[in-house]
Amino acid sequence: MPDMPTGALVRLYRIQRRMSTVSLATHAGITVRYLEMIEADSKTPSVPVLRKLAKVLGVRTSALVGEAPSEDHEGPVNPRLAEVERALFTYRSLALTDPGQLPTLEELGDQIGAVQTAWCISPNKYSDVLRVLPDLIVNSERAVHESERSITACRQVSELYQVARAVLKYLGRADLCGLVSDRAMRYAEETEDPLLIAAATWSLGHAMLSDDMPAGALSLAMKGSEALEPLLPDGTPEHFSLYGGLLLVATLASLRTGDPWRARELLRGPAREAALRVGDGHNYHGTVFGPTNVGIHMVRVEYECGEISEALRLADDVDITKTASLERKISLLYKVAQCYECRSNDAAVFVHLKMAERLCPEDFQHRQDVRSMVRTLVKRAKPSYAGEVREFAGRIGLLD
Repeated sequence: MPDMPTGALVRLYRIQRRMSTVSLATHAGITVRYLEMIEADSKTPSVPVLRKLAKVLGVRTSALVGEAPSEDHEGPVNPRLAEVERALFTYRSLALTDPGQLPTLEELGDQIGAVQTAWCISPNKYSDVLRVLPDLIVNSERAVHESERSITACRQVSELYQVARAVLKYLGRADLCGLVSDRAMRYAEETEDPLLIAAATWSLGHAMLSDDMPAGALSLAMKGSEALEPLLPDGTPEHFSLYGGLLLVATLASLRTGDPWRARELLRGPAREAALRVGDGHNYHGTVFGPTNVGIHMVRVEYECGEISEALRLADDVDITKTASLERKISLLYKVAQCYECRSNDAAVFVHLKMAERLCPEDFQHRQDVRSMVRTLVKRAKPSYAGEVREFAGRIGLLD
């Protein structure tokens, strides 16, 4: 089911539950006509509507955008994912062969730093990271043991697991996101470094959001930001980046718990103030926090609230060249594409998807929500550019 469009998935789950269109529409608070358009893939539901439909149907919201359910892990989409799984569940007591020579802590630190950089800026970030991630996980865990849990080794493995969480999120493995984020937090706590603990808290908050636990993510992010507040009077840009990153997690969590006004207040108040203290061009602990990232979150909030005109207006003011993060750049392009999809402006959707593909072609192999947009485009693109859309869909593996 992962490659089915959203409308087909809504219809499938509705039929499985023996619900009529009238019943589902009534319980979700939308019109029957709107539901029929969603199921026909002629109308893309807003995020709040998608969540209402998922709640009534008794499935995760992610299930309606084509992401494989976390309990079904047969045949990973990326062949390297199986190697990551094996590495995560490799234990010394079960080792049957000599693991070989362990790199020094300095060498491991350099390798982890290279992975962090690749995930941020490489157009081939999935290939670059997944190629080395399994061995890094095994070696970093060995380093913790053989160094008798030294602070350096604990710091390095915590940082590695934070990168792993980001990768696993886009591979649709919310379960493994939670696992590696928990490990990152536990190792961070062993260092007693408040900044590393804050970074691990930020990563864990995102993992909880990925696994549909917004209330828990909100509580965690607010506690994490409050723990940093006493350090802010003499704080560095790193302090403010982590503080602001936690506020952005709280923003998304507030939105998903049905409190958009709190989300807006967090963005326009403390998050914006922290961003001004940091500026753009930094990437402390993967947060990429600064005015540009706050602006991207503002666009996202308005989109998810159904305020499409306001989202597009805000997007016009965001200069993505100010951030080095490919993920942040393409995130805004995707969100703008989704805004235009809501307006049935397929040409504008296609323009923004092509811009994203130029930045990171690999992303289209893993983002199910984006692949769903392309499937919709294939169905309804006008003749003047339908051929180009089909060629695009073929490049990302959506056509037989």
